[in-house]
Amino acid sequence: MAWYPVLLLGCAALSSAAPSFTVKGSRPTILEGVGFQLDLALSYPSGDNLAAGSNIYVRVQKGSQSVSGVKTYPLYSGDVLRTSLTLSDLVLNEVGTHELTVDVAYSADFLGASSGTYEAWVISGFVSLLPPLFVVLVAGLTQEVLWALWVGLFVAGAIVHQGNIFDAFLRTLDTYLVNSLADSGHAFVILFSWFLAGLVAVVQKSGGGHGIANIMLKRISTRRGVQLAVYLLGFVIFFDDYANTLILGNTMRGISDAFFVSREKLAFLVDATTAPIASLAPISSWIGFEVGLINDQLETLKGLGYTDALAEAGLTSGYGIFLSSLASRYYPIFMLVFQLSLIIFQRDAGPMLQAERRAVDNKQVISPTAKESEVTLDSSMEPSESTPKLWWNSVVPILSTLIAVFAALLVTGYNTTVDGGQEMTAENLFGNGDSYSALLWGGFIGSVVTWVFIRLQYQYKGEIYNQWKHWLACDFRMQIDGDEAEAPRPILNFKESLDVWIEGVKGLTAPVLVLLMAWGIGAAVKDVSCDLFFASVFSSDSLDYRSLPTLTFLISSLMSFCTGTSWGTMSIMFPLVLPAAWISSNGDQDIFVLVVSAILAGSVFGDHATAISDTTILSSMATKCDLRHHVVTQLPYALFVAVVAILIGYLPASFLFPGWLGLLLGIVVMFLAPLAFAEKVEHPQRRLDPTMRVVQWVRVAVLKGQPTETAPIKSEKEVGDQAF
Repeated sequence: MAWYPVLLLGCAALSSAAPSFTVKGSRPTILEGVGFQLDLALSYPSGDNLAAGSNIYVRVQKGSQSVSGVKTYPLYSGDVLRTSLTLSDLVLNEVGTHELTVDVAYSADFLGASSGTYEAWVISGFVSLLPPLFVVLVAGLTQEVLWALWVGLFVAGAIVHQGNIFDAFLRTLDTYLVNSLADSGHAFVILFSWFLAGLVAVVQKSGGGHGIANIMLKRISTRRGVQLAVYLLGFVIFFDDYANTLILGNTMRGISDAFFVSREKLAFLVDATTAPIASLAPISSWIGFEVGLINDQLETLKGLGYTDALAEAGLTSGYGIFLSSLASRYYPIFMLVFQLSLIIFQRDAGPMLQAERRAVDNKQVISPTAKESEVTLDSSMEPSESTPKLWWNSVVPILSTLIAVFAALLVTGYNTTVDGGQEMTAENLFGNGDSYSALLWGGFIGSVVTWVFIRLQYQYKGEIYNQWKHWLACDFRMQIDGDEAEAPRPILNFKESLDVWIEGVKGLTAPVLVLLMAWGIGAAVKDVSCDLFFASVFSSDSLDYRSLPTLTFLISSLMSFCTGTSWGTMSIMFPLVLPAAWISSNGDQDIFVLVVSAILAGSVFGDHATAISDTTILSSMATKCDLRHHVVTQLPYALFVAVVAILIGYLPASFLFPGWLGLLLGIVVMFLAPLAFAEKVEHPQRRLDPTMRVVQWVRVAVLKGQPTETAPIKSEKEVGDQAF
């Protein structure tokens, strides 16, 4: 009889007790009306006779109400006994605490089932927005980013712990902050930042900073020139955004100060060239992560039966799709063009215009309202009058760091590629490279090279005294012309270099605390499911699939803004949107590539616009710009570029014309935009830009306030002459 073997299998399974299990939610909070999942860890009694071919049946109930229906899973996954289950697409539509009952059995009627409970904490979507909203509110009221981030952490903790403020207070410290510090990736970033800060301090104390500044000042004679140098150097250090930010900001700060470029403008130029360039570069520390996410979703679609359709569309390689998306990566490309235009035309708008005019007119590169601990330089790091100011004492340390980082990326990428049996290509070499280790090794090697290089150089009466035998004497003393006091000595000996290096590290105390808080708030907003709320708001079966690229860009932007992480946003958005985009568009290749582009570009925009992004904080830290002022001056530019990316890029490219045409139109618009919407920094009458004119009219005509001063400012030539 055909049913007899099945009956025997069922009886064999029923003869064993149902497995015991533990149940855990994927997140501590559940959003009202939004799907969530439960993870079960199964444990089987020893000696059970578990026949192959049997099934496990699982159901989730709230009282007598079914939450999951009956889910069926094979007892064996291949030849391996199943020890875990994931129950997905569970939905609860009532806010509050609910006790869910989970039953696991070998039969669909759940005879002899094992049961367990799970307490589900359901919140509304608006509640999930409270932590980032409090960060913005408190930062605006107190002008203290550190306090604002802590309040955001506390609010998130209070939500997760159902209003228990005592638990919330403790968890901000022993969970969010500790986990931020314990994360290995975060530790790599902090250590590299420390190493580089110490290196820069030694370079400065040895006169290298002044030396490179003197060389560049001979070749740069205008504010435009120094800004263009910052912009172009951003392309040179293309392979990693962290290295770009920290090296470029620390290296160019003194030179930009000499030309009275505001710290706000310098921070913008550094910040807005880091992530855009790293995300666009076909060879960088980002490429492996980005391509890996795309490949994961290709495998998902192949598992759903779309292998042939993907092949017909030419969508078989994650790297190929990445390259195809470059032409529609509107936000980062438009931002780079917009920066170049602002530099060439020497125009700015809004808060940035005010900051630049303050720097030029009042010789104040730092705002008077800036927080002192974030912008001041340690005067003890300045070289003595007798120290030679030599350019190579800056170039050799920085270049050795860059070479070490670049080489480490190649070495780690090579090892991973060989171990994985992959083809030896540039994509795999850089994509498989360990950027965190490369930064750490490069920073340390750069520091050691700096110590040794500075130690081997002897100074005498303000000049280098180069005799090879002096390099061999660690405690060298020698009389010259009978004057022992002026005997040649190292520029810095090892003890002096180490002392200076440690002082440089100390200067990062406050920025590192902000960075830890920002990482903590990024984890906290995920715990309250803020990211899922944004995804659920914009997802609807009734949407025209051609609107997906625009909506994807908006969701990615908001998610990145609230979480402060572009990589975290990509990790969430790719599995959430990409398969759905392919299916809903019926395999439209152009829409699929546009959605990939929108995820990558939107993640970078949100990273630019928020105060809790690591690159935003690192840019402020490297340029010694007050974080609040950096955000306030950069945000209008980021928003403007994002709007253009939508109106000229994603919307028309989805509905009207090819993506490459949107790219060309956008480049033209972004290059000419400063002529229409910005004003010359050195306009003789200090005329305001159009937006600020409207603000001034409201201030004077409506609020009866005083107009902004329009006193003339000095010319660029006069400023340059006065600087030297």
